[in-house]
Amino acid sequence: MSSLLAAWKPYGLALKAYAEGDHKAILSVKTEDNESSAMEAGLFFRSENELPEVEQLALSLCKGRVLDVGAGAGAHSLILEEKGFEVFALDPSTEAIAVMSERGIRQPILGDFLSFKPKEKFDTLLFLMNGIGLAASLSNLYAFLMYAKSICRDGGQIILDSSDPAYFDESQSKLLKEGSVTYQLAFKEKLGEPYSWLYLGFEQLREEAAKTGLKAELLTQEEDGSYLARLKEA
Repeated sequence: MSSLLAAWKPYGLALKAYAEGDHKAILSVKTEDNESSAMEAGLFFRSENELPEVEQLALSLCKGRVLDVGAGAGAHSLILEEKGFEVFALDPSTEAIAVMSERGIRQPILGDFLSFKPKEKFDTLLFLMNGIGLAASLSNLYAFLMYAKSICRDGGQIILDSSDPAYFDESQSKLLKEGSVTYQLAFKEKLGEPYSWLYLGFEQLREEAAKTGLKAELLTQEEDGSYLARLKEA
């Protein structure tokens, strides 16, 4: 977990800065070719009407006891709590947990997904903002989905999104290694450790999910290749 914490430390610091009033806080996302893009920390504090339609759809499909994986500042968790759901907001960043606590999230949990051992299973597992990328690589995906399946109740669902790399431009495609891109986050002077993020198209997700006994349903796909899917036991 230490390497995961080190990778996401700048992310947590950016959330903390925004929550403390620095609404110009910017998180830098660097790739192996030394290109850098900027991500506003405010992106993680959006209200329901500020969310893209795909995320609004995902939240509307939630049911029962929900695990929000990679909850960040708790934007999705807060919306679901306000709708009456029992939500567990999981994140590996100590700063993110502190921010969620300050925002009134009832059950923030510090930890990474694969080492999280819940006392009870869930009706909905939520992986948003390219959330299935947490699997890190295609070789890890089977174990990742098997664990997700193991903590779902009978009739439970896994709601996730990703971006189909077939839609990537040439410069993005060059960064892919077996479906993954290596990134490094930075906030001010703090540089995190490199980490891998998985991207896969829906058909590939469907095939990989089938190996674990899960059936994949395509809920919506955007023109840029991003999509929302639901996995349920076949």
